[in-house]
Amino acid sequence: MPVMALAALGRAPANTESAARYLRIAADPSGERGFDVGAALASMLSRPPGMPACADDRACGVPGLVALTQSLPDRRDIVEAVASGAVETGLAPADRIYAARCLPAPGAKPADLVILGEIYSEALHVLVRGDAKLTDIDQLKGKRVAVGAAGSDERRLAERILSAHGLRRQQVRAVEIGGEQAALALADGRIDALFRIAATPDPVSAMAVSAGARLLPVTGDAAGRLSGLHPFGAPGQISAGTYGADQADVATMMQPVAWIAGPGLDPVLAAKLTAALASRANRDALHRQDPDMVLLRPVAFRMSAPLHPAAGTRYGVDPIAMACPGQKPR
Repeated sequence: MPVMALAALGRAPANTESAARYLRIAADPSGERGFDVGAALASMLSRPPGMPACADDRACGVPGLVALTQSLPDRRDIVEAVASGAVETGLAPADRIYAARCLPAPGAKPADLVILGEIYSEALHVLVRGDAKLTDIDQLKGKRVAVGAAGSDERRLAERILSAHGLRRQQVRAVEIGGEQAALALADGRIDALFRIAATPDPVSAMAVSAGARLLPVTGDAAGRLSGLHPFGAPGQISAGTYGADQADVATMMQPVAWIAGPGLDPVLAAKLTAALASRANRDALHRQDPDMVLLRPVAFRMSAPLHPAAGTRYGVDPIAMACPGQKPR
């Protein structure tokens, strides 16, 4: 069953002149990073009827709004729930947003999605066996590489990474597993490498590293080519000590997790939501509530879906939505 998290609201006076308006934010299962971020965002946005007027110099949510975080059992359901209107908004990774817009499943319609802001980031993890003499992704030719099932996020990621490094899937010994199953196979020595995008610290990657796996850096011209193939936001790093005291900083690519909405979101409410997210006082309050959150800009220059029209020029950038195959950027 989905889990709902109400923002910490306090008690509103009994004689409020207007009813509260509710907004749901679909997020990862309870206990995972996305749910915690969604709960912090809901708390920042909420300002139920009866609260004092906002002051310009302090954090303040959307007047009359009660935001809730709704946990979905599988994060793969978030984009579909938002696109169908079952949930008003959600937190979803850029690759899944792009796939829903541009690479829908056979028989499915492309999802009509817009972005309200980019909230946090996930890191690309390239993990190899600790005893393998591998120092670069280019050296995976002929090696056993987890590529995920056909049509999966893992398969798309693996093919893009291999392509950026001048390799085709046929040039590696592809093993069609992903996720925790791939990490266990890496730990057992049944594969030589896997690719994974996750918020740090990632429990699955930590399990592999504790069994002797190593992280490879993603840098140079290949990283630039990869950025053109996959909706990564910018270069970044997995900080030293994330996966044990002996782990140094590892350069990699970071993927945004965006706050998305479907076409049914009221434009007036969307404008208020983006105004709240753009507020420096609100963003500082969000960071204080979740100190580990690395807040991105509200939007980047290149995004996995169009920016909501109600945002206008509020964020100070004019982003380009990644083009679907056969289309021009928007």
